[in-house]
Amino acid sequence: MLLLQYIVSGVATGCFLILATIGFSLTRHVEGFLNIAHAQLLGVSAFSTWWINVVLGWPLIPSAIIGIFCAALIGLVIGRVVYEPIRSAGPAILLISSVGVAHILGGLIDTAIGTGIRTLNIDIATSYRFWGIRITDHQLLVVALAVIASASLSLFLAKSRTGLAIRAMAVNPSLAASRGVDVKRTSRATWLLSSSLAGLAGVVLAIIATLSTEIAFEQILQILAVAILAGLGSLFTVIWSGLIIGIAMDASVFWIPAGYRPLIAFGVVIIVLVFRPDGLSGRRSS
Repeated sequence: MLLLQYIVSGVATGCFLILATIGFSLTRHVEGFLNIAHAQLLGVSAFSTWWINVVLGWPLIPSAIIGIFCAALIGLVIGRVVYEPIRSAGPAILLISSVGVAHILGGLIDTAIGTGIRTLNIDIATSYRFWGIRITDHQLLVVALAVIASASLSLFLAKSRTGLAIRAMAVNPSLAASRGVDVKRTSRATWLLSSSLAGLAGVVLAIIATLSTEIAFEQILQILAVAILAGLGSLFTVIWSGLIIGIAMDASVFWIPAGYRPLIAFGVVIIVLVFRPDGLSGRRSS
């Protein structure tokens, strides 16, 4: 029964990883590089939400909306000012630049917020029991937001004009441009969308965890693990990867100390890549 409890908790952890990774994966597909600074956008959203909720005394929902807006705006500005001018330099330069951006954002958060831990001014999680398994309303919220965000993103990419342009650029930017896709506009839409998703993940992080200025950057390893496990597949491979790693991390606590949970994420990735070198998707990069 205890193992089942850890598995249920792992589903909630996996849903948080889905929220944190789908924006990262979207940028990876369209822009062609690993944006390490994506994790710091979670911190921007989390601490913006905390400041408005706790310092200004606003309710959670408007605080969260403004937090997501802040992350989306900063992500869009970074995409236009930092990455867009050097896009032709290649993924290696973009990756190194994103590390620098991550440290700058981290330093700004440290300066603005300071040390210590912080929590939102919200009710303590209410627990429910189903057949002996404890589930909190915060866990249910994370699962619901992951389902809504994933379904909405899937519909947006499949049905909207901008979504179809994003998909075309993810497959082949040169061909998409030759077919009339506005590359700059689509790139900026990608930054706005991926940063908004990071902002949503940051709000969830603020709800389920105690905040410190290091917590956002600490998520990048788990985000990378999910993205690597998913490979170059669709949104659904990211969802499966997030759930697999989330469940594996939390279920591992049944056998080993909780401090080893992050190592389990990469352990799962290594085992899968031994048998499927291209990740769950099985697709090779062109």
